[in-house]
This record gives sequence, structure tokens and C-alpha cells, in this order.
Amino acid sequence: MGKSPFITILTASLNSGSTIKKTLESVRNQTFQDIEHIVIDGGSSDETLNIIKEFENTYNLTWISESDHCIANAINKGLIRASGCYIIVIHADDYLLNVNSLKNVYRLLKGEKSDIWSFPVIKEHPFYGKQLCNPIRILWWNHFKFIFLHQGAFVHRRVFDRIGNFNEQFSIAMDYDFFYRALKSRSTVKFGNQPVANMGGSGISSNPRMLENRLREESMVQRMNEKRLSWRMLQKLFQVFYFPYKTRLSPKLF
Repeated sequence: MGKSPFITILTASLNSGSTIKKTLESVRNQTFQDIEHIVIDGGSSDETLNIIKEFENTYNLTWISESDHCIANAINKGLIRASGCYIIVIHADDYLLNVNSLKNVYRLLKGEKSDIWSFPVIKEHPFYGKQLCNPIRILWWNHFKFIFLHQGAFVHRRVFDRIGNFNEQFSIAMDYDFFYRALKSRSTVKFGNQPVANMGGSGISSNPRMLENRLREESMVQRMNEKRLSWRMLQKLFQVFYFPYKTRLSPKLF
């Protein structure tokens, strides 16, 4: 049996023929190659599978293609196959920023001392173009809003062993739920300063039509995971002001 890779990259795809080539190239071209890349395709009917097949023998890439019922379900299938120490989710409309992204990350992660390393992400905003999104370093803010983007979050596999995989009840807020549970379990967190990935603007969480569903799921995450009465009361108060504010500004911000 060979040595396990240091980093596993998980990519969910479905009819991603217009974007996935850039994703695959960004991983294949990394100067740090102690990695595995697992693509979990939902049964694409466009050119996605043909593009994946072009790359499968050029670096440590494996893939499956079968129907799934949500993104969390797809990523969980990848987690079953993952063998890396740290795991990051880079979807089929995302890509690593440059060829040294993982090499630079490895210098910080190699001691395996922290459960989560969170880095900035470049986000493709539908109206304003590329924007730098820094993780929020005040961890208690996670009680109100998600503070990490999974395209910039390297999670040690011991976190999954401790709290489980992604909750398939959520179609949008699966990452918020996961990191809520991770922080609740006292996972250790450190932050990097350099952005590592570009987040595409075609994902379900970026769709302005899904704003109401996203806010509803975020509220559900808090109800399911927060047991302390003081925080639950503060969350209710936050929602009274934040939800109307976000809904009113959503045509401009999303």
C-alpha cells in the first residue's frame, strides 16, 4: 500500500463542461504534488466527462459519475474515498489561483498541528467582478453567519472522524453546518493571509433566487446545533434585523 497523500481535493460537478477544465488544470499544474484529486460527478450529460477523461492519466485524479441528490451527498461520496491528511473542497467552477498555491499552503500545514486552516478566497461577484473574501477571524461570529469559505478551508481528517461528514439535509448551508459543528467540538483554527482559490459565481449559494432558502437553512443550522439559551436568543434577535436587511439589499449585493 502506498503512502497517503497530504492533501485531498474534492470536486463536485454536474454539467460543468464550460468550467471544469480550468479546475482540473489548476490542480494538475501545482508544483506541490503530494495530493489526490477526486471528482464526484452527478451524471453529466454534456462534455464534462470527456474533459475529465482527458486529465485522468496526467496526475493523481480519480472520478466517479452517478446520480446524487445534493452537493453534500456528492462530497460525502468523495470523503469515503479520500485518504489525505487535509481535505479541501474545490468545485467545478472554482480553481486554485496559481501553480504554487498548494506549495505555499503546505509550508503552514505540514506540522498537522491545527484542525482547520482558513485562507482568503477570490469570489466572482455577479455584479462587481472579482472580490477578495477574507475569513472572519472572530470565531464567535460563527453563531450568526458562516465565517469560512470551503474553497479556502483545509480541514484535517481528524475533524471528520470526530464530528462526521456533511449533513445531507442541507442543499445550500452544508458548509455552515459542518463548520458550526467543527467549532462546537473545539476544533483548532489558524488563518493564512494569501488567497488560495477563485470561487466561481455559478454555484447555488451565489444564486440571488436562492437567498430566501439560504437564510432559512442557516437558521435551521443554528436551531439544530446551538443548545445554549443565551446564544439562541441572540440569534433570534440577529435574524429580526438581518433577514429583512439582506432581502432588501440582495438585488444589489448578489
